[in-house]
Amino acid sequence: MGCLHAALLAEAGVRVTLLDHHPERAAALTREGLFLEMPDGSTRTVAVPTTAHPEEIGTADLVLILTKAYDTEAAVRHAAPVIGEDTSVLTLQNGLGNYEILQRHVPPAQVLAGVTSSGATLLGPGRIRVAGVGAIALGSPTGDHHRAEAAAEVFRQAGLTAQVTSDVDAALWRKAIVNAAINPLGALTGRRNGQLLEHPPLRRLLGRVAQEAHRAALAAGLPLAGLDPVATVEEVCQATAANQCSMLQDVLAERQTEIEQINGEIVRRGKAAGAPAPLNEALVTLIKGVS
Repeated sequence: MGCLHAALLAEAGVRVTLLDHHPERAAALTREGLFLEMPDGSTRTVAVPTTAHPEEIGTADLVLILTKAYDTEAAVRHAAPVIGEDTSVLTLQNGLGNYEILQRHVPPAQVLAGVTSSGATLLGPGRIRVAGVGAIALGSPTGDHHRAEAAAEVFRQAGLTAQVTSDVDAALWRKAIVNAAINPLGALTGRRNGQLLEHPPLRRLLGRVAQEAHRAALAAGLPLAGLDPVATVEEVCQATAANQCSMLQDVLAERQTEIEQINGEIVRRGKAAGAPAPLNEALVTLIKGVS
């Protein structure tokens, strides 16, 4: 996702630098560019300078964090030399708790958070299969609408749909509810998103997990009473029917998953608000058993 957004922004003329932690890979990406395989089958290569040395970049206007959620703290520490007094730091990652981690390292007023409906698979270093380019919703947890609007405009320059939301926590929870159902069930069954709806018992479980996560959100005070969690998760499955969810990709590649930052965080916040989430808790245990 980081490579995808860097490529789209660079193509639009935005000055972008990718910050990696691996010097040899950074040099290869600078030399070879980013290879995109688009949904229509077309391919293209986009030149984006990449470095493992943040001091080479200088102060940035916007830092976009798109690592796995468990690497958020390491990422923001690594990026510290490019974060100035006016730099906005935006997370578009999966899960809950990412912007709170950023706020421990960056003045809270400079931190932005949001969600994206884009999807991509990493085929190899700098090689991306794009499942779809979707909308971005972002906002300021501290209410700095001007800062959020400036960040949204950067994405609009690249032709991306980007809107500012006044309740970023609600947006993050909406996505977390969907991810909490689709990701672990896709990873455990090996099914693509649309296939989760084809087996009636699995479809019912998908809905029950989403409902449980929704109850946790309501108990935590999120304004999501009007959300139909079952309809929402099924709509996402249908709209992304051919996709392998990110957690399934991680399990197949024997990588660490984001189960703690998605279902685990829902369990913890639900319990704290008096809304236990045993199905989500069971999924955390099962995913840890296969990854």
